[in-house]
Amino acid sequence: MNKLKTISSNLAIYGIGHGIVDLVCAAAIFTIAKEKIVSSTDFLNLILIYNLAAFGLQFILGLIVDKLKAPVATSLLGFLLVSISAVTFTLYPLFAILSAGIGNALFHIGGGTISLNLTPKKASAPGIFVAPGAAGLLIGTIMGKSGTFISWPFIVMILGISVLILLVKRPEINYEKSPQQKDKINYFALIFALVFLSIAIRSLVGFVVVMPWKSDMNLLITLTIFVVLGKGLGGILADKFGWIKIAVGALLLSIPLLTFGASYSYLGIFGMFLFNITMPVTLVALSNILPGRPAFAFGLTCLALIMGSFPVFTGTKLFFSNPILISVIIFTSATALFGGLKLLINNRILSYNKKVN
Repeated sequence: MNKLKTISSNLAIYGIGHGIVDLVCAAAIFTIAKEKIVSSTDFLNLILIYNLAAFGLQFILGLIVDKLKAPVATSLLGFLLVSISAVTFTLYPLFAILSAGIGNALFHIGGGTISLNLTPKKASAPGIFVAPGAAGLLIGTIMGKSGTFISWPFIVMILGISVLILLVKRPEINYEKSPQQKDKINYFALIFALVFLSIAIRSLVGFVVVMPWKSDMNLLITLTIFVVLGKGLGGILADKFGWIKIAVGALLLSIPLLTFGASYSYLGIFGMFLFNITMPVTLVALSNILPGRPAFAFGLTCLALIMGSFPVFTGTKLFFSNPILISVIIFTSATALFGGLKLLINNRILSYNKKVN
């Protein structure tokens, strides 16, 4: 009972905190655009800077956090930087965006480390931790674009959650790692490459799938709810019924829905639900081959995400939006994930779970 209480309380605190962090960051960014605080060109540059800081830096910061063994302090520092960005973005937009991006990165790897150790080697807790981010992102974007964002209520919430983080019983975090770990895992580099590739490809698809109905606010909210559910339930379902069956199966089932059904709202929404189920599995798969380095592993998944988003910034988004090409890309992601998980099973890294297949 005490263990369950520790898991549920940490997930509630860090999950809500994750949603608020993403909300504040998105609200600050889009308020800058709404109020025309910078030019259109400078705003696009700020978006790029934010994404590089929030996602591209995570694996570097993760190495430091694992070395210091300080995920709680890292989460609180992330909170502080995000709070600073919330009160400075109108006067110092570049400073605020950098503060928001780095703060977001720090909270992600701090909270991610906690979530990975709540249910060691399993996907349930990390999926629940990550899921609220999509909701926070949508709410913050709406607030920013409508000019209704007020920072102080969220700073108060961050302060309250910070207190709870200090009070809650944290899980025991295993930082033990073998210096010969890579030698003990056959095809270590191949497993890493396959899982990393699967994540990057999924990120690409998320940016290029065309859903014309997303301009309808009700449908956009429904889509976000199903994305949250996909991430939150994905790990639970995978742990119960098998990682390959759930994660790879969901990707394959999403192909017709996200290619030829994306123009139809409810087909596209269900397709995105299936598509996001695989997220916690890929996260924990990387973590399982990098024992003792949870923050680094969490950061690597975000590096894969930002690498998959490059077409958005290079003008090739339209090329990748072709339905046939999207089908091929998702199938490639599923194949890569299948291969990576099979190799993990062969190395007995997933042997804790009898239902991996």
